[in-house]
Amino acid sequence: MSHVLPTGCRAIDNLLGGGIHFGMVTDIYGESGAGKSQLCFTICARSAEYFRNISHVRVVFVDTGGTFRPERIREIAIGDEKSESDILEKILLVRSFSSTDQINSFKRIANINPRVIVIDGVASLFTTGYQGAARHLALMKYLHELALAAINLRCAIVITNMIRAGTNQAKGFKITANQNTKTQLSTEKELMDRSVSIYAHMKLILRTVRMDKSLFKASLLQPLSHHEAYYTITTRGVTDCPMKDVL
Repeated sequence: MSHVLPTGCRAIDNLLGGGIHFGMVTDIYGESGAGKSQLCFTICARSAEYFRNISHVRVVFVDTGGTFRPERIREIAIGDEKSESDILEKILLVRSFSSTDQINSFKRIANINPRVIVIDGVASLFTTGYQGAARHLALMKYLHELALAAINLRCAIVITNMIRAGTNQAKGFKITANQNTKTQLSTEKELMDRSVSIYAHMKLILRTVRMDKSLFKASLLQPLSHHEAYYTITTRGVTDCPMKDVL
């Protein structure tokens, strides 16, 4: 079996070295509206198609914020109505309402030997369930278990996260999108980034380029790459962006 699983977007696959990697945790973060959940849906649909003829394989989607949309999976999926239904049957949805739910559910998920696990909003419930240093310790313990499971089960694990608000401590004002790009990039801090980065094997940031043209770009931060991947969001999910839109 291949060591990578294509996401459905060739530009992002090229950036990741072929796709999401089995045995690794891939962290995808970015601003709201940049396509994090849409990329998750695309990965789920493509993964379910990839494993359609293997009865024991499961794709697991852990939903921490009510983002899962089965109708979107159907829309992205390739094939007739029957194959779309089969694809949904390959995806196990786990809805977590608290960090405790999220932690406990993972122990049950590991027992079914999944091939792909997508956790949309990996840190958000920890910010409300814990305070201070305990918040980071709990998240790091959870991510440590994810990293071990990815290796031991040879499972591809994808997590998403948001950007936390940045402030200029010296000046005492909030950074806005109207300031120059260099300043903006310096404040694009991932939520609980230090705790997440320890256990993420690969880290991808998604940014909006032109919302009116549905033009976005992905950059690989871990391992660091100077290449970028431009993509768009269509009814078929996250796909390659026509070069005329990039230019």
